[in-house]
Amino acid sequence: MSAESPRSVRSSAWRFLVAGGFNTVVTGLLLSFLARLMDPPLAYTLVFALGIVIAVTTAGGFIFGVKLTRRLVVRYVTMYVAVYLAGLAAVALAVDAGMPREWSGLVVLITAPLTFIGGRSLLVTSRGGRQAHERTPV
Repeated sequence: MSAESPRSVRSSAWRFLVAGGFNTVVTGLLLSFLARLMDPPLAYTLVFALGIVIAVTTAGGFIFGVKLTRRLVVRYVTMYVAVYLAGLAAVALAVDAGMPREWSGLVVLITAPLTFIGGRSLLVTSRGGRQAHERTPV
């Protein structure tokens, strides 16, 4: 299947589990490690930036089967920043409530589903087609 043909929800979900699972495991473990060495919100910020890089490189062609344009990359990163803010709030609230710092990696239980739903709705229309009239491939 080419990057010109959007993938089905099922195919995208499986590919998201592979690529997103890799991203989640790497960033979750790194977050849990770094949270022992520095303030958990700072650790989360650094790790989330790495996660965005991984996500952008896999989202278009591999996960959703669409060609990313500069505009879509900007919109996708903006969506990720919104998810980041939700995750940052969750980490701060959980640590303030007494959760061990090492458990900060559990925030992926909130952020992973949000990024799939956000990415799918942003990159693929509800009919399963490409976003209309996007130009300037990345």
